[in-house]
Amino acid sequence: MNNPNTSAVPLPQFAWTSLDTAARRAEEAAEALRHSSVEERCRLLELISLHVGSAREAVAASAAAELGASPSAIAIEHDALLQQLRACSTVLRRHHWLGAAIETAPPGQRVQNIALGPVAVLGTGTDCAAPVYAAAAADALSALAAGCPVLVRGSASHPRTCALLAEAIATAVRASGLPQGVYSLVAPSAASAGALLCHPDIKAATFSGNRAEGMALMRRSLDRSEPVPVLLETAGSNPVFILPHALNARAEHLGQQLLKHFSPCTGHRQFKPGMVVAIEGDGYIDLRETIIDGIQALPPVALAGGARQDHAGTVERLLRSGHVDLLAEGKGDDEGEARNLPLARAVFAEAEACSLLAAPVLAEDRPGPAGLLLRCACPDELMAVAARLGPQLVASLHMDSGDTALAARLMPQLERMARHVNVNSFTSMPVFSGATAAQAMARFLRPVFYLDVPSSLLPAALQDANPLHLWRQVDGEMRH
Repeated sequence: MNNPNTSAVPLPQFAWTSLDTAARRAEEAAEALRHSSVEERCRLLELISLHVGSAREAVAASAAAELGASPSAIAIEHDALLQQLRACSTVLRRHHWLGAAIETAPPGQRVQNIALGPVAVLGTGTDCAAPVYAAAAADALSALAAGCPVLVRGSASHPRTCALLAEAIATAVRASGLPQGVYSLVAPSAASAGALLCHPDIKAATFSGNRAEGMALMRRSLDRSEPVPVLLETAGSNPVFILPHALNARAEHLGQQLLKHFSPCTGHRQFKPGMVVAIEGDGYIDLRETIIDGIQALPPVALAGGARQDHAGTVERLLRSGHVDLLAEGKGDDEGEARNLPLARAVFAEAEACSLLAAPVLAEDRPGPAGLLLRCACPDELMAVAARLGPQLVASLHMDSGDTALAARLMPQLERMARHVNVNSFTSMPVFSGATAAQAMARFLRPVFYLDVPSSLLPAALQDANPLHLWRQVDGEMRH
């Protein structure tokens, strides 16, 4: 197959050949994985856990060298991966509607959830936000659990770390007896995301990053002869709303906890809070001074790849908007800057909340060590800010008992804007449970309905009379 990529930055032929081979292998493996049993898929997830665990020390050493990632940050990602694998296994064993057959009334009608096919996991689009465990991304694991082969686009910021994780997962696939094409790592380049998305064997894609890149990928999907779903998680400023009673009671503590997420720039940067919204009053000055002191004490942050330029551009746009004052800037490294090392100073700015309406740039995502403090004049202005913000990965709310009424007004706005809503925490990694795993896996399935199809023509899963696999709709409920 010839290289169809026609973008401004074409994919070299040798890179296209490698990508095309991986996609073809994934398509060849799709039927075997789709028809694999619950136990076979759970076994694969257990083997991934085992082999990634065996590679843990090597991954940590590589991530420290390539990203400057701290042991604690790596441990958070590793534990999250294990948590997700356990949650997916639990869902597969207990909720068979995700991967097996469903029998429904009236008689003669059957429905089965079918895996979509090969899935391209396109990454974050920003090196600073790329997780240490990018090669074992949450979307990749959920797609595998749902029965879809995956092609994961690696990260240019830590290619060796990605290769170590990819080899661990590939080893698990081989040990499970499933075809080689179930999992592949694709080398990153300026054109590889678009080339993957345009490959005819790809049936779905995921992307977590800024809105502009995500929308561009969606448009490329629509240009295909067979458009495919692109599942987006658009990055944002991950706002933190601190309500008056909480601000008055613990302003200094909240400021200190907030700044822990600004250094160093490691694998969970896409969940970093980049905006703090508070009402001017008791505690506001204490919060402001804590942020200033903390930022000024921060050492420069190492940003790999083009993330330093992205951070510099974000800060420049923020400060030149005319509605923002620079609060504080972190420490510099004259020697490192003279040697043109990829170091960035932490920055925090301040603006009046009403400025958000006049300067939309204030609401953009900030994957680097940059933050904005929005000063509200009253609760209504805080509510107006919440209504103005677009989709977010995370929104956090800090409150005390005296803030209940305002929190009740704010919560619907947080539910509208964010995928993860935190109360009285700065959680920077998602928590995987049975419910979240089930929803993550269901995104890679589609139902197929069969009406009056002879038993001899039905898929094997629908001919299985095992009550664990068959459910019937009774009085509006799904029952065994």
